[in-house]
Amino acid sequence: MKTIIVACGGGIATSATCATKINMALEERGLSNLAKAEAVDIKSLDNFIKTADVYVSVTPMRGVVQSYDIPVISGIPLLTGMGKDACIDEIVKALK
Repeated sequence: MKTIIVACGGGIATSATCATKINMALEERGLSNLAKAEAVDIKSLDNFIKTADVYVSVTPMRGVVQSYDIPVISGIPLLTGMGKDACIDEIVKALK
């Protein structure tokens, strides 16, 4: 099973909400056996990213100089609802 890491400042409310939405969307699409989303705090990201397959960021990504060897996707649409389906599509595509 693949791992999706969702990171925010504290790793509690915002990232947990997005991780739940991702897991629910994967289940609705019959893909719950493909991957599981987990919430982490941004300070722990470098530890978790080593074993992750996709990173969904719910913090502003402008000017981010850090790059990773896995796909990085903005999770802001999961919070606003605007573009949520396209965001989930992008996550699923990155997992395959």
